[in-house]
Amino acid sequence: MTIALTVPSRRKRTAALAAQWQALQQHCSSWLEQLLQVTRGYQNGRRGSKAVVTWCDTGRQQDAWLDLVRPPGACLLVNASSGYGPHSHNPNVLYL
Repeated sequence: MTIALTVPSRRKRTAALAAQWQALQQHCSSWLEQLLQVTRGYQNGRRGSKAVVTWCDTGRQQDAWLDLVRPPGACLLVNASSGYGPHSHNPNVLYL
């Protein structure tokens, strides 16, 4: 028995990812959502996780409370707000 698998070449996979990234960026410019990336998580709880996120358009980092645990490197298209973080006494925590 012979099984043939087709695995996309690295170049095709990179081109596909680049096209997806460009589509996300265009979506961001036409809507209120912004793109951010989870830089690192530093505490997981029962109802979410605390993480440092990086805004893709400015490179600015910010503490965030995420409703679910997200792996470092995950990109999120968000419409979120910042507010006071009572546990860290940080006045600028992003809530997702």
